[in-house]
Amino acid sequence: MTPSTDVIATVFDAKTGASPVSIADLQERLATGRFCWLDIDGASAEQLGAVASVLRLEEPTRSWLPRFGQRARFEMGAKQVRISTFTAGATGGPVEVHVLFTRSWLLTVRAGVGSAMDRAHSVYGTFGGEIASNPALGLLIVLDDFIASFHPVLDQVEQAVYELEDQVLRTPREAQLQQLSALRQQLSSLHRLWEPQREAVATFSIAVGGAPGMSEKAEYFRDYAERIADLMDKIADLRQRIRDAMGSYATSVSNKQAEIINRLTIISAIFLPMTFLTGFFGMNFQWMIDRIGSLRVFLILGIGLFLTTLVVTLSLFGVRGWLGERRRLAPGESRRGPGAAPRTSAPGR
Repeated sequence: MTPSTDVIATVFDAKTGASPVSIADLQERLATGRFCWLDIDGASAEQLGAVASVLRLEEPTRSWLPRFGQRARFEMGAKQVRISTFTAGATGGPVEVHVLFTRSWLLTVRAGVGSAMDRAHSVYGTFGGEIASNPALGLLIVLDDFIASFHPVLDQVEQAVYELEDQVLRTPREAQLQQLSALRQQLSSLHRLWEPQREAVATFSIAVGGAPGMSEKAEYFRDYAERIADLMDKIADLRQRIRDAMGSYATSVSNKQAEIINRLTIISAIFLPMTFLTGFFGMNFQWMIDRIGSLRVFLILGIGLFLTTLVVTLSLFGVRGWLGERRRLAPGESRRGPGAAPRTSAPGR
């Protein structure tokens, strides 16, 4: 089966800028000798095989290029740098990107990103002159944009966490806990994506830092490692805030339950002496039946004793503060409210 040659790739170089190129014209475009960035989106495995033939890629790079679903990696060979990384798609989800870098060209292969790469294209074109003299800068710009694409996603998560933190303190609901759990899973997925690459880039920067002629390139990759570390720190901070919010949710629910139990206890304590009096006078002793028969005795024992018991019980609870503490007035504040006008004495008094 002959692969289709009508796949469109976007090629960037310092002289002509961005232009679409098919596989058939790719060889001619690369023959100019100028460093360029070849960005391919949505190509099939056969089409990528044709691109690999034009670029003269060898195994295992040739078979690695169309094989998505891998962990993040950062590998440097004698002639090229091979990177599996991720960028945020149009919906905010991670999209895998394969990156190949040589002294002559930069290749990125992706699927499903769409217009999310517009910013990287714009920034790359702005620094076209500098990239022509220092191709490693072009790689750093593209990798930096992949990281920057996740910051809006994290900003949305941060805003959602901020709102949920306020809600769980005021009115905790089970739906809030579910939202926090979903956000935690999203952040955990991002952490699993970037942690392997942070370790790989850090190891690479240390390994090549002292190699002859590699100090400048190592500096670029150390900067890339720091950007990944900043992203990971933000992810870790949001994960900690979510854990704190879930802890606040549990505390708020416990406080609500304790408040309800406290109210039920107070109600039970109020009716406890009344229940005792009802049971005592309901025993129907013959002596009590013979002597408690007038209206006056009924009003005193049947109504007055119960009202007295209620008043004494509520007074005792109020003194102990079980009915709620009264708010203490601030110095100079009137009981009529903070906005009330002060009283003035009548003239002549």
